[in-house]
Order: sequence, then structure tokens, then C-alpha cells
Amino acid sequence: MNQFEIEGLRQELDVVSVGFGPAGIALACALEDEAEDNGKKPFARVRFFEKGRDSTWHGAFLLAGTDINHHVFRDLVTPRNPRSRFSFAMYLKEKGRLYKFGLLGRPASRVEWSDYIGWVAAQLKDYVSYDEGVLDVLPVAEKGILRAVDVVTAQGTYRTKRLVLSHGSLPRIPEAFSAHLGGRVFHTSQYLKNIHLGGGPIAQRWLVLGSGQSAGEAVAHLLGAAPTTQVHSVHRGVGFRVGQLGQFPNMAFLPEQVDYFHELEPARRSKVFDEIRSTNYAGIDADESQALYSFLYEGEVSGHQRLNLHTWSDVVSVEKVGDAYSVVLRDSNTGLETTLYVDGIVLGTGYEQLAVPPLLTLLQPWLLRDEDGTLAVDRHYRVGLQHSEGVQILANGTSEKTHGISDAQSFSMVALRAQQLTDALMATQPRQLASVVSHPARSRSIRVEARP
Repeated sequence: MNQFEIEGLRQELDVVSVGFGPAGIALACALEDEAEDNGKKPFARVRFFEKGRDSTWHGAFLLAGTDINHHVFRDLVTPRNPRSRFSFAMYLKEKGRLYKFGLLGRPASRVEWSDYIGWVAAQLKDYVSYDEGVLDVLPVAEKGILRAVDVVTAQGTYRTKRLVLSHGSLPRIPEAFSAHLGGRVFHTSQYLKNIHLGGGPIAQRWLVLGSGQSAGEAVAHLLGAAPTTQVHSVHRGVGFRVGQLGQFPNMAFLPEQVDYFHELEPARRSKVFDEIRSTNYAGIDADESQALYSFLYEGEVSGHQRLNLHTWSDVVSVEKVGDAYSVVLRDSNTGLETTLYVDGIVLGTGYEQLAVPPLLTLLQPWLLRDEDGTLAVDRHYRVGLQHSEGVQILANGTSEKTHGISDAQSFSMVALRAQQLTDALMATQPRQLASVVSHPARSRSIRVEARP
């Protein structure tokens, strides 16, 4: 911590980032690449605050046999800088698996992808404070003009003029379940932490809510956990759908589509997002669909049905009954109600980005909004501010409503977005000429003039 300028109990920082998941790590990679190219760090005092103990990617949902649903070129750095030492290819080379991975014939597993992200994070440990989540962001104003923000954690208060929101999306929790969270009612983001509650055998009767990839994987895992588990798979629609895996729908993730989406009016953005959301939300892989349907069919053949499908179903109520839960479902077409009794509930209900991140609640008088109430975020991820001087707030993976599907739990733009964020941050720095530096992982030396 000796790099920080201490003023009483408050520490002055040049840049503060909330979160050190993939979005935050990608930004740190861009800052570090910039330092290696120029021979000087663009900012002396940078800190990423991460509430977790490490940067494990989806650590509570790393199920065996699951893989990522994007190309490995869309890693933390390659679209921005294929020569970066933080690429997935460099990870494979260091691990001695470069040729073997080439023979694999499938995407990287989630376990390997998480290991890659952890490998990168370990090289950037000087940027991050783990076990130090941000509790609040307070305005520092003078005569109504916002001049800085104080970032509050359990360890202290940090003042900065440059704040980056890298905390990602929040688990979506349907209202009927919010009062029961904890124990055996949990979101898939907490799956492995809760599935063996108390260390005993797995519960026998489960309800899994949702139609997307996470819900499907939870259903498959529960059915495979013990030969006697019963799973009720609940869907608002017709059931599991196969995600849009074709080339044309997935052109929505191309960088130029961010430009197209951002130029649309907010109401039109919402319509476009709904049209393409199945490329990343509420869809499962074809092989998973085949496996789940086969399990359902074979249960009918054997007369021992362990997977029970409930389609067109809305959750009316949830009630704790002893150690179990009573869940009332209503058919949205017929109105018929069904009561289920289960021992545990898994919410495969995805994630959401709120119109205003809760951490910015006290900054609302200075925040500009679009006509739909969401934060006004420009094409370069700068949050619109009014009555402010010298303050910059950047959205790093928290602006799907303004930048589209590639900002929604996706790796598609994480590297390129990190470059735009770095450019925006450096635009506040004095113009200067950097010295020449070379790095073993790079093919040549580069002279770079700092951005104005």
C-alpha cells in the first residue's frame, strides 16, 4: 500500500475499479500492456477492489463436462493485441498444452477457461485488493459541483476522479423467492456452495427454474448426482430451447454491431435486444437438449420418471413447510394450479443489469439518463455526468442497454472495450512522449506517444 498517497484515513488513487472479474482483468491487462509498450505506467496509483478471495471465473458453477460457448480468440486480450503476454495461446504455451489443445476438437472447458483467467490475474496481483469489496460510492461536491468520489470499503476510504464499474451483472432473483434465499434456495451462481448443504447427502426433491444454459446444466447435474433425485424443471414457455448458434445471429457480437446498436433510440434498442437475446440468454446447447430430452423420454419408457417438465408455468407462491418448500405453479394459458413439494430450489434465472447500479445511488443528482431511465453511456463507455468537473465514471461490462448483447455476460467485447476504457482514462493525462521498451513476449520494440 506504500504506493498510495495517504491523507488522514483517506487514500488518493488515480483510478479505482470496482471488481476484478474478466472485465476488470482485461482492463488491467490493457493498462499493463500500455506500460510495457511505453516503459512507464499510465497511472501510478491504480486499484481494483474485488470482494472475492480470488478471481476464479464462475467458481461456484464449474461443473465437470461443461465448456465455454465462445471461440478462444475472444479471450482477455487477443482482439485488442494478439501479441499480448496475457493471451490464451500464451497460457497454453506456458502450461505445455498448445499442441494438445489443437487436437481437442471442441471449445475450452469451463474449468480450463477459469484456470486461464486465474493465470492472468496472478500476473496482475499488484493491481488488486482481494477480500475488499466496495460498500459505497460517496460524492465529493463543492457548491453542487461533483469534483471527486470517495470509494468506501471495509478497509478504508479511497478518493478518486476516475471510477470504473467492472462489477458485472447481478443475479436475477424472482420476487417470489427473494424472502427464502439461503440454505437450499439459491441462484446458480452459488450452486456448488449450497448443493451439499451441511456436507451431507444431496437432497432428493428439487425444483429448477429457468430455460437457459445454467438451468439445463443444473438439471443434468442434479439428475446425475444420485440415482434417486427427482427434478421439477419449470419454464414460463414451452421448455428448453436450443440457443442461436448459427453464424448469422451471432454476427450480433461483432464489434461494428456495437456502433449500430448504440446509435439506435432506446425504445428501438430494446426491440433489437429482445430479437437477439437468444444468442446469449435462455438457450441451451444442442447436445444438452438431446441429453435432457432423452432422459425425459427414457423415464417414460421405464415408468420411473425422475425429470418432470412444467411448461407455461408461472410461480404463484413459495412457502417454507418444515425443512421443505411448497411451490404453487399456475399454467399461464389455462389457469390450472399445481402444488409441488421440494427439498431445494435452484434459480437458473440468469443475470440483470439495473438501470442505475446500486453503488451509484448517492450520485444520482449528477447522473444523466436516457429517456428509458437507464444511465446515459456514450460509445466509449463514459457515463454521462452533469454539474461535475474533472470526474470520470466508466462502464466496464455494465451497459448492455446502451451497447447491446456483447455487454451481456459475454467475452466478445471484453478486450476491445478495455482498450477504449484505457484510451478514455488516458485522455485525461498530460501529453508526453514515452521511452522505448521491449518485452520477451513481443516481437518488436514499439515507440508510442501517450494519448492526449
